[in-house]
Amino acid sequence: LALLFAGKASVAYSRIVLVGAWLLSIFLLPVTRRFCRHYFGKFRWWGTPLVILDRSNTGRELWHYLKRHPWLGLSPADIFTLPPDMEEARRQLKDAERRHPGAIALMLQPSDAHTARFVHEASRYFVKILVVPAQSSGVRQHWFHACDLGTMTGFMLMQNLRRRWRQRLKRALDLVLCLPVVVLCSVPGLLLCLLIRLDSRGPVFYRQRRLGKDGKAFDVFKFRTMRQDADEVLARYLEENPDLRDEWEKDRKLKHDPRITRVGRFLRKSSLDELPQLINVVRGEMSLVGPRPIVEAEIAKYGEVYADYCRVRPGITGLWQVSGRNNTTYEERVSLDRYYVTNWCIWMDLWILARTFPVVLTGYGAY
Repeated sequence: LALLFAGKASVAYSRIVLVGAWLLSIFLLPVTRRFCRHYFGKFRWWGTPLVILDRSNTGRELWHYLKRHPWLGLSPADIFTLPPDMEEARRQLKDAERRHPGAIALMLQPSDAHTARFVHEASRYFVKILVVPAQSSGVRQHWFHACDLGTMTGFMLMQNLRRRWRQRLKRALDLVLCLPVVVLCSVPGLLLCLLIRLDSRGPVFYRQRRLGKDGKAFDVFKFRTMRQDADEVLARYLEENPDLRDEWEKDRKLKHDPRITRVGRFLRKSSLDELPQLINVVRGEMSLVGPRPIVEAEIAKYGEVYADYCRVRPGITGLWQVSGRNNTTYEERVSLDRYYVTNWCIWMDLWILARTFPVVLTGYGAY
C-alpha cells in the first residue's frame, strides 16, 4: 500500500480486496509462521544458540524440552553451573562466548546473593541475556511487562478476561463467526444425520451433561458416534481385555474403542461429531474457542485450576485441540487450559481458529 501510494502507480484501489487481504492474513500469517518454524526446525542452522547457566534438574529439563521442540528457535549449545568464585565464573563465561559466538545466555532461577553480579559479568560476554526469575517456574504468563519500581524491577501481569468489555468482544466474535457457519453447514449436517441413521440404530444426536462458565451445568450436543448398547459393549470389552483397563481409567478413553460405529469413527477422526456444538455457541453455553467442556467427575483432576476453568465458556476448539489432543497427557491438558485463561486475548482466539483447520484436515491426535 505504501509503494502504491508513494509511486502513484494506480488511482483505482479496491477496498474489498484490501480489507479481504487483511482479514485473510489474520489466518494465513500464524499458519504459515507455524509451518515455517516446524519445517526449518529440522535444519542444523535453525535457531539461536543458547547457553544455559544452570545444571540443575530444571536446567536439564529445559535442555531436553528445547531439543525436542527446535521450532521454538532456541538451540541449546552448552549447559554448566557458574561457580561461586567470580574469577572462575569469568573464565567460564569468556570460554563459552568464544565457543558459541552470538549465543543467548540463559540464567535459571537466580535467587541467591550473587545473581546480580553474575548478570553483570555475563553482560560482558553475551549480547543477550535471558533471566528467568525463581518465582516464574509455576507461572506461565504471556501478557506482562517490566515495571521500574525505583530500587527494583517488577513484572506487571495482565488478566484480560477480568475486563467486561473484552468478554463482550469475545461473545460478539463467537456470534459473527458462528451464525454464517451454521447456515453453510445446514445441508452437510442433514447429510450426516442421514448417514448416522443408516449406519446404526438410535438417535442422531447425543447429549451429555457438562459444566460450563461459573460451574453451571448444560447439555452439550454432538453427533452420535457410538452404538446404543455402548455401556454393555465397554464392560464386556474391558472384561475380555483387562490390560486395557488402566488405559481407560487414566483418561476415560480407548485408542481402539469397540463402541464407536463406522460412521462415528469417521466423524471423530474429522472432528465433525462436534459440529452440533455450534448450537451451544449460539445459545451462549459455549464459545468457539475455550477449554474442553468437562464432566463433574473431572473436577478433582483439575484441582485448583477448576476455578480458572469456570471463568470462561468451554470451547469447540482450544489450545488442547491444536496441541496434540489425545496424544497429550491429562496434566498437560489442564496446564493448557490454565494458560489459555491466564493469557487470553482476541488474537489468541483467531490464532487457535487458524490452527484448527490444518489439525482437523490431518486428523492429528483424534480417535
